[in-house]
Amino acid sequence: MTPPMFSNRRHARTLAMQALCQWDVQKDDSPGALVELLRSSADASAEGDGSTECVAGIAYAKQLVDRYWASRDEIDARISEAATKWSLERISPVERNIMRVAVVELIGDDVPLRSALNEAIEIGRAYGGKDTPRFINGVLDVIAKNIKMTKNIEITKNSTGEA
Repeated sequence: MTPPMFSNRRHARTLAMQALCQWDVQKDDSPGALVELLRSSADASAEGDGSTECVAGIAYAKQLVDRYWASRDEIDARISEAATKWSLERISPVERNIMRVAVVELIGDDVPLRSALNEAIEIGRAYGGKDTPRFINGVLDVIAKNIKMTKNIEITKNSTGEA
């Protein structure tokens, strides 16, 4: 699925972050609560403008949540490794879940690395504390460099005929 237009991407990322925060706080080990939050957002949008862009934004948020859920151990491990001196549990739920959404996008190929990083920083600026943007930038920069290096290695192997 292609991400929706720019203005809706931030809304989708924010919805995904909020759904993941809800899951984080409730400690429910199923994605049902996440889907329910996104469904209620879809219902509210349908009652509001119900535009195609809004529906596409909610669909993208659901895709982000589903992709996190499918790879949550890997994503959380990447954050833990990059956030030196910080355990995942010690990171605030807002910061942790903004980074989870960003890592989902960093791992995929549908969003440029720089765009995913900038969006996470902006969402952090809106929903986090004074130091949130700097913290998110530092952790995600390490993860992005590791992902970029891994992708370059894969491209090099594929172009030389190695598998």
